[in-house]
Parts: sequence; C-alpha cells; structure tokens
Amino acid sequence: MHVYGMATSQEELLFLLVTVLIWVAVIGGVGAALHAKTRAQRSRTPEEALFQRFTAGKIDDDEYRHRLEALRAAMGS
Repeated sequence: MHVYGMATSQEELLFLLVTVLIWVAVIGGVGAALHAKTRAQRSRTPEEALFQRFTAGKIDDDEYRHRLEALRAAMGS
C-alpha cells in the first residue's frame, strides 16, 4: 500500500492507527478529568467559598462573620 508516496505494510498502518487512537484517548481523558475538576470547584456554595477565603487568610474573623451573617440573611429572604 502507498501512503503519500511511501510504501507501507498493513501492519505499519495498523500500528499508526492504534497509536493515534491511544493518544486521542489519553488527551481526551486528561481533558475530561480537568473539566470535571473545574466543574466541581465551581459548584461550591457561597458559604463554602467564604469559608475557604477565611481559611486562606484573605479575610479576617470579623469580616468573615459579617459576610456570613449577610449571606444567611440574603438566603433567608
């Protein structure tokens, strides 16, 4: 068989096809895992996001409590 002017055997073509399919599966799997991870991070509740900011040290105790009360008041109404 001739591919782009090169003589190749059926085994070589099969090897090329299998190699390409494996790489497509690996790249697709990594992409799917990353997509699932980012979706999981986005599905946090506002209280969880606020708590994460507090534990990371981005806000202090007073601001955390104030914002938590505001969140709970907004969700209750």
